[in-house]
Amino acid sequence: MIKDIISTEGYIEGIFMIKQVTEAVSNNGLHYLTIVLQDSSGTVEAKKWTIEEGDTEIITQGSLLRIAGMMLNYKGHPQLKITDIEAVDDNEVDLSKYVPIAPTPMNELKAQLKEYISEIKNEDLHKLTETLLTEHFEDFISYPAAVTVHHTFLGGLLYHSLSICSQALKIQDQYPFLNRDYLIAGSLLHDIGKTKELSCAKTPTYTLEGNLLGHISIGAMMVYEKGKELNINEETLSVLLHMILSHHGELEFGSPKVPATAEAYVLHSLDDLDAKLECLRNAYDKIEEGEFTGKIMWMENANFYKVKK
Repeated sequence: MIKDIISTEGYIEGIFMIKQVTEAVSNNGLHYLTIVLQDSSGTVEAKKWTIEEGDTEIITQGSLLRIAGMMLNYKGHPQLKITDIEAVDDNEVDLSKYVPIAPTPMNELKAQLKEYISEIKNEDLHKLTETLLTEHFEDFISYPAAVTVHHTFLGGLLYHSLSICSQALKIQDQYPFLNRDYLIAGSLLHDIGKTKELSCAKTPTYTLEGNLLGHISIGAMMVYEKGKELNINEETLSVLLHMILSHHGELEFGSPKVPATAEAYVLHSLDDLDAKLECLRNAYDKIEEGEFTGKIMWMENANFYKVKK
């Protein structure tokens, strides 16, 4: 594991995931690669000073490689000088050793997703939700919900969406005047734009489209275009689009609209709650009971006390 090798020097060999790779030119005019390696314990910078045929095909963001080389201390920082590389099939390893994964098994999450879609009684909402999630299925079930803030693990987008949907349906049981179909469709589709905002599942960065437009605008366009293609009822489509456009709640937080339906308000509230509680859970994981967390930027820079059981 990276946490074990960064404080050592000498020969090492192991399987690592490529978090980032860039090509540069040395002072003597030779091309080399700077690579950030990762596993579940951390990251370390590596250099491959000679680019050989086939290297750029297998040394790609998110790929798994068996790497051998020498661990060095360069200007006070650990650095791995790569001597040998070999591609590794994802199916041959436990991915949880290299990237965090959803706490619920994927087969259970997929079954829950299928069940929620089946509960949508409105024909247009059912058709639109099922079509979009089918077309973007692999990305939707594997992408994280964000790069750094919350649910930053494989399957995080699906896990976050299902969590909101589950909570929304409990609230609808308490407040029957809420429209159950919109709550399900809105919960499942509110972050669909992240399948285009983010670059990949295992080592995500923001795409050009993501940086320029953001997932709210992207998601609204995806839903609008598919809604028009499927000839979805105008009011139905507008109400669902409003939920997506307003789910961050306030203009200053990126929402082009503020919630103007009860269902949009519930979606915004649960989205905010689910994201913040995930941030708090991560902070609690780093401390013992009876201690305070550090300041959590996403929660008004507050310190939170972890109560004793």
